[in-house]
Amino acid sequence: MKDLKLYLTGEANSPELYKPLIFRLDNAQDKQRLEELFTSGQISFVQNEMYGQLQELIKSKNPSVKIKANEYPALIDTFLAGRDIDEYGVWVYYPWNKRLLHLLDEEDFVEVRTNRNQYKITREEQHELRKKKIGIIGLSVGQSIALTMAMERIFGELRLADFDTAELSNLNRIRTGVQNLGLNKTVIVAREIAEIDPFLKVNIFSDGLTETNMDQFFTGNGKLDLLVEVCDGLDIKILSRYKARELQIPVIMDTNDKGMLDVERFDLEPNRDILHGLANGLDPQNIKDLSNEDKIPYILKMIGAETISTRLKASMLEVEQSINTWPQLASSVTLGGALTTDVSRRLLLDQFHQSGRYYVDMEDLIKDEDAGIAHDIPDTYIGPPEITSDEMLGIVDDFVQEGQNIDLPEDVINQIVEAGIMAPSGGNTQPWKFVYNKKGMFLFHDEHYSFSLLDFAHLGSYVSIGAVIENIRIKASALGFGIRYSYFPVKGNRKLVAHIAFNHSAEPLYAQLEPGLNMRVTNRDLTAREVLSQDYYDRLILSIKSISGAALHIIDEDTTMAKLGKILGKAEMLRILHPRGHYDTFTQELRWTPEEIAGKRDGMDVNSLGASNSELAGFKVAADKGAIGFLRQLKGGNAFTKMVNKAVAHSSALGIITMPEFSETAFLEGGQAVERIWTEANIAGLSFQPISQLVFMMAMLNHDPEQMQDDYRNQVAELQSEFYHLFPDLKSRQLIFIFRLSKGGKPKVRSLRRPISSLFVNADKA
Repeated sequence: MKDLKLYLTGEANSPELYKPLIFRLDNAQDKQRLEELFTSGQISFVQNEMYGQLQELIKSKNPSVKIKANEYPALIDTFLAGRDIDEYGVWVYYPWNKRLLHLLDEEDFVEVRTNRNQYKITREEQHELRKKKIGIIGLSVGQSIALTMAMERIFGELRLADFDTAELSNLNRIRTGVQNLGLNKTVIVAREIAEIDPFLKVNIFSDGLTETNMDQFFTGNGKLDLLVEVCDGLDIKILSRYKARELQIPVIMDTNDKGMLDVERFDLEPNRDILHGLANGLDPQNIKDLSNEDKIPYILKMIGAETISTRLKASMLEVEQSINTWPQLASSVTLGGALTTDVSRRLLLDQFHQSGRYYVDMEDLIKDEDAGIAHDIPDTYIGPPEITSDEMLGIVDDFVQEGQNIDLPEDVINQIVEAGIMAPSGGNTQPWKFVYNKKGMFLFHDEHYSFSLLDFAHLGSYVSIGAVIENIRIKASALGFGIRYSYFPVKGNRKLVAHIAFNHSAEPLYAQLEPGLNMRVTNRDLTAREVLSQDYYDRLILSIKSISGAALHIIDEDTTMAKLGKILGKAEMLRILHPRGHYDTFTQELRWTPEEIAGKRDGMDVNSLGASNSELAGFKVAADKGAIGFLRQLKGGNAFTKMVNKAVAHSSALGIITMPEFSETAFLEGGQAVERIWTEANIAGLSFQPISQLVFMMAMLNHDPEQMQDDYRNQVAELQSEFYHLFPDLKSRQLIFIFRLSKGGKPKVRSLRRPISSLFVNADKA
């Protein structure tokens, strides 16, 4: 009653007020204070449904008796035994809405209100639950949990912690009215519980759970019997569990996705790792102030990237792109309230004892008959079988020698092949194989490895094979030999791309590049942008002077670089969103585990991508083709442009390599130019990263657009238009390769190569 003056002075709407006032009119002081409320005008609505409540009370005490409606007046008079019905029970005043209600007193109220719980909850169990203290951290899912717990009356005291206030966007999942916008969520929930049951004890922590108030939350007025943690704060998720484990309090968490419920029985397993060991090594202080996007890798680690729903995966890829944060739905929140309350009740009654992670996935339980059936990879995604040694030797037999070849010693040939396979290839596919005999070296294209969306007309492979030829030229020259080569030397057969004959005409110009063969590497790491002197660019331009028609275009002006970066970023996004491009990237190209990397020795180690933790987590999520398919429907995916744009922003310059015309030979010769520039750049201490997706998209658009679906074709055409608007002089040239340059150190990871034994046949030794 000490707060009555607040109500009488007009301060009843204070957001700090969330407890009702209870008056018993057989108490003279209560009666006087209630009269003061009437006199002051603080009561705007009175509801007196005591007669109906007494009917229910009498019926609950006589469940086996069929009481007729006309029998109730006499039964109620007998029950009251002369007492005034208006003074029986209690009058409950809710200051936030100025309502006064006449209710049964606590024991009778609880008797009637929980009557329909029998016997799912027995009277003895209900009595036991009235002793329990539960803490809830976070009041989005937590609101549904708190209200469901209150309706089932599975606690005697509830402690609510949340620092946030209700916003309009919360009303998609929080059951409250617009009149409560701006009000602290703890106050809203406490008031709603009071309106369900004014006798339940609720204490609120409107600053949220902090290190300062944690002891009070966990042990003030007695230790919690159960903690329900459903907050967004990653640091609090971890810190609260440390505290719960210290005090041997069990923890339950609902994730609002696929009906996932987490149970940690620290009361039975006091040495148990928190979050089943998934949070080991995480420092709460380091993750305290992260953005929603940066929280994603930690959240995925805690809840499991593989187990979240397809739509949540898609949504996570759009966080801080097209949406502010990850979504929550009222249906999932309501389900979470039911699941958590059910498990909490059984845990508190010593009927459930396990720790673990559980799912009640409605989309899996209730679905169309064919939903969830795995569909095979389309045949059009599968490349031809690997070219065999016998097949290569048969093609070599058809080769007609036109010039002379020096027969090289075995160790020299091996060194040359080893140098050749150090060449770069798109996605580190290594689409080459070698045969050597007395006629020379034969370089084959093995489409089994390179078959992909972006390897249109094998152009990407030809760039790689051109780089192999350049490496062979450089290594041979360093060993004292020159080379002479021809393209597609066996008529009608495109698998044999080049024949290389060796002679004694070594060229010192190439030999001096030999130290760069093992230095040449892709470096995607980001460093502070550094302006390069013209000397660097002159050196690179000069390096390809001997390659007929090859040209290097350097872009180092900030605005132009940024515009080109946006175009290249969109091209990367299109590749990932394209069903075939997604398969190529995530199934064929990326390598996720040390075992996979060491075993296959091709593809891209995800750790070589130069990605942040949140970006790597995004890649893991993006591996789900269902999530990408959903993103495609939404016209989303802008997150996939960010890595390219960020890389460009950290670059000293961008480079574009062109040739005079479109042809297979142009891409083979252009590949030699790529390797020479790349090697020179690395020798000069520059980092080099290819960003060439757009090149091969535009080649397909211009030379076989019927291969492209309408939407994809239109988007590529738009990018091409933007590109040529930015670089009109390049319309008359053929793009071969695009890359970025920066001043950086050695990359942390280098791509592996398949062993020479799997790539090379020395026919003279066979």
